[in-house]
Amino acid sequence: MTAHGPLIVEESEDTKPYYYDDDISIVAADYYRKSDTDIEAGLLANPFVWSGEPDALLLNGHSGSASFSNGSDDSCKPAIITVEPGKTYRLRFTGGTAISFVLLAIEDHANLTIIEADGEYTKPASTDHIQLASGQRFSALLTTKTQEELDNEGKGSYWIRYENRDRPTNISGYALLQYQTTSNGTQATGDLPAELPGVSPVTLSRDLAEYTQWLEYTLEPLSTKESFPAASEVTRTICITLNQHVVDGFYNGSFIGKLEWNANNLTWAEPALEANHAEPYLVTAYKSGTTPDYDAAIANGGWDPATRAWPALVGEVLDIVWLSNSGPSGGFDFHPMHAHGTHYWDLGAGNGTYDPVENEKKFAAYTPARRDTTQLYRYATSGAADQTSGWRAWRVRVTEDNVGAWGMHCHILAHMVMGMQTVWVFGDATDILAEIPHPYIDGYLEYGGSAYGNDTYDPLSYSYFDS
Repeated sequence: MTAHGPLIVEESEDTKPYYYDDDISIVAADYYRKSDTDIEAGLLANPFVWSGEPDALLLNGHSGSASFSNGSDDSCKPAIITVEPGKTYRLRFTGGTAISFVLLAIEDHANLTIIEADGEYTKPASTDHIQLASGQRFSALLTTKTQEELDNEGKGSYWIRYENRDRPTNISGYALLQYQTTSNGTQATGDLPAELPGVSPVTLSRDLAEYTQWLEYTLEPLSTKESFPAASEVTRTICITLNQHVVDGFYNGSFIGKLEWNANNLTWAEPALEANHAEPYLVTAYKSGTTPDYDAAIANGGWDPATRAWPALVGEVLDIVWLSNSGPSGGFDFHPMHAHGTHYWDLGAGNGTYDPVENEKKFAAYTPARRDTTQLYRYATSGAADQTSGWRAWRVRVTEDNVGAWGMHCHILAHMVMGMQTVWVFGDATDILAEIPHPYIDGYLEYGGSAYGNDTYDPLSYSYFDS
């Protein structure tokens, strides 16, 4: 990954539902010594070449794998997060990793309160650590120690430990929570611990049965923008099995041939679409008044064989269930599943087989938060070949407000390149054209159209929002 970081849209002070003195961004990321071009070429090659594991796990651009005293470069040393005593901070955690699933905790600061997930406020939920998969965002309130507490403990620096999970290589690092105190106390620019801890001062669980339950059936929306649809409103349940597939080859302990990821036997192949000059779905809707064949999709496990899209009609309420399959190797993977467009109601996750009746009982006294990235966990490292076990379920209401073409995919970059992407088209052509009608859309339908402008005229753009 190259340049990246959070884009924060601040609300006005009088509409903030939670009080805090300041906010701090904490971004997890992966570092590879290979280029994106080389990695993608290997993933698409025949024979398949895996990218390998990240060379480092970064927090705010620092690997934290070397001490302050002997790090060869500042980026190898721990990131320093500066706070003041007795204040409340909104820690904005972002999972900017390419593949890593990260667990993180702060030494002697187990008082974290989740208040936001994936851009939507939640009711407060207590936790002693954070878990971040690729694409996920959480905000947690942290009230720092008082000056008196710091004086009693005789320190002003506390380690932040972060580790990856569910990968063949264990990667970890340290950051430092550094207190900026009075002139007689510890300063942020001095008294840094010279060496990294010999033993981590915090313990992050390695128990699958424990960390796969983090915040499950816990987060609830702070305010209700739209009522949570009851099971009786669900018009379709679409179960989507995710598995590896070997093309022009076989598996005999290693993969021989090209390796792809399928979703109900569909692989999203971007290079093939580009080579065939495939027209974007929304452009087709505007130009020819057609959208993917709904009836053909219903008969084919959810996706239209002609367009390779997953259509849904306005008024439908969909339960989308992602199922983990071990594929030809028998190995399970985790998948942070992400949806573009409107947020879905997260129905939870579990090991084994999805039971909609049993799962629905959990919503009698609990309203799930709306999310855009939730984890399809790996509940076992391996099993029999082509075994389906483990699920993550969503509920989506299709309305006139969310018509369009939306991606739903695994957020692990390698898995996306290998085909674990789906495109959903909400609404028919009439619904879509009503959103931005002709002639306002016309300049966007051709490459180099009037929306681009040129040397002789300014871009003829259309503003969706009122000025």
